[in-house]
Amino acid sequence: MRQFISSLLLLTVLAACIDQVQLPIRTEAPRLVVEGQITNEAPPYTVRLAYTGKYGGEDGQNVNDQYVSGAQVTLGDDQGRSARFAPTGPGVYQMTDARFRGQVGRAYSLTVTLTDGRQYISKAERMPAVPQIDSVSSRLVKTGNLSIPYAFAYGANTSDPAGEQNYYRWTAYGYTNRLSIGVPCSLGSPNLCNNRCWKMVSTNVVNVFSDEAINGNPLRNRVVLQIPIYTVAPQLVEVQQYAITQANYQFWKLYQQQNARTGSIFDPLPAPVTGNLVNTADPTDLARGYFAVTSVTRRRFRQQEYPAVTFYPALTSFISSQIIPPGDCRNTYGWDSALVEPDGW
Repeated sequence: MRQFISSLLLLTVLAACIDQVQLPIRTEAPRLVVEGQITNEAPPYTVRLAYTGKYGGEDGQNVNDQYVSGAQVTLGDDQGRSARFAPTGPGVYQMTDARFRGQVGRAYSLTVTLTDGRQYISKAERMPAVPQIDSVSSRLVKTGNLSIPYAFAYGANTSDPAGEQNYYRWTAYGYTNRLSIGVPCSLGSPNLCNNRCWKMVSTNVVNVFSDEAINGNPLRNRVVLQIPIYTVAPQLVEVQQYAITQANYQFWKLYQQQNARTGSIFDPLPAPVTGNLVNTADPTDLARGYFAVTSVTRRRFRQQEYPAVTFYPALTSFISSQIIPPGDCRNTYGWDSALVEPDGW
């Protein structure tokens, strides 16, 4: 008993010597976030408005409270024309006036007025011209992912104009095939239907580039999308190539740097990635996100050949090892999957 009491007293003394550390709670007042763009393609143009969430505090926050409702959103150009955006969903505003189509060489600015009277305006940016996509290339690659070890990597090929500074951004989407056993085409029929789905795959990374190192020279095999291979079947790809402004390029480069940043909770908060809209009454109040003035060109590609590579036997072995699920392919791969090949390829 005496030994137990001595041990308890020793623990009490040690506990008293330990200083309690109060870690600071990272808090930030909600800020406006703007996401949208105007292009040289016909409307609609879409703008999304939200508020940033809080990093700390005890109060919970409903995600629906972060959407901005009741805002007045207007797009104007350097010729004095303007067009209004109408709300179409939580935090989503659209402009559908076909007479207000973006033109290369024209400058555009976005104005957002909130219900509390705050007004944000973007600095006018002039729409740059976008070079055409010469072609789309494909390459059979290993992904390093055990569940989907093989894919086609698709690249954009373009000719960069000489004598000017150009900034690019790429997005892309495509379709790959997924198989199932299928279901009878009709009651009592031995034939099976709905055994092949076209499943969409799209990019989820920021892909930007400056021509500083290659000005005036061809840009080849800029990888824009990887689509996994599940069976030997065609893949369909559309690549979108954007010409963006220097300010927009710098915004996305900073965004990439912040996403790549690593550290601990004791590190200072990274500098916020501010966009190009500023509060007219408070120059220090900068919105997050960016309203882009950009031109775009598109090119589609149908991949049907499977070139001979050293790992082709391993690819065919992987395909043959796939378990084909029963029933309608949409039951397994999602009811948003297409049963027939999409048009246009």
